[in-house]
Amino acid sequence: MSILNPSIEASFVHRSQRAPAPRAWMKRLWSGLRLRHERSRQRRHLLQLDDHLLRDIGISREQARQEARKSYWS
Repeated sequence: MSILNPSIEASFVHRSQRAPAPRAWMKRLWSGLRLRHERSRQRRHLLQLDDHLLRDIGISREQARQEARKSYWS
C-alpha cells in the first residue's frame, strides 16, 4: 500500500504510461487516415496501368486486381 496521496502518486506515473494528449491522438488518427487514403488511391491507379508497365514493376494483371480489391482498412 502506498503512503502517498493518490493525486500526488499519479504525477509520478511515467509519461509513456499516461493517456496521449488529445492533440497527439488526433494527429495520429489523421495521419493514419491519410495513409489509408493514399494506399487506396495507389491501388486504384494500378488498375489503370497497361501490362507493359505492370511487368516493369514486377507484378501481373491478376496481382494488380487482387491488390485493388483490398479494403480501405487493409
